[in-house]
Amino acid sequence: MYRGGLLRDYDTFARIGGEEFAILLPATDITLATKIAERIRQAIHSLQIKFEDQTLTFTTSIGLLESTTQISSFEQMMQIADKYLNQAKSDGRNKILCG
Repeated sequence: MYRGGLLRDYDTFARIGGEEFAILLPATDITLATKIAERIRQAIHSLQIKFEDQTLTFTTSIGLLESTTQISSFEQMMQIADKYLNQAKSDGRNKILCG
């Protein structure tokens, strides 16, 4: 079952600081994780908030990483994912980069 149509009941969503968030997708291959990330990116991009005489819109950049045996710790996994996130931001934002 997907919460709000975006995440499953067993996925874990957390704020990791500032305007950065992490989502752990257990037992999910990179193909499905990319589809989930794209749904999230599109949902955020479609948000519009009217404020005074303006319409505010949003984008998101996503760094996506599949856990492998070469990754030795959670910290290392987060560092690699953060590298992809920063690359997505520098490549123009509103993108998903994965490795």
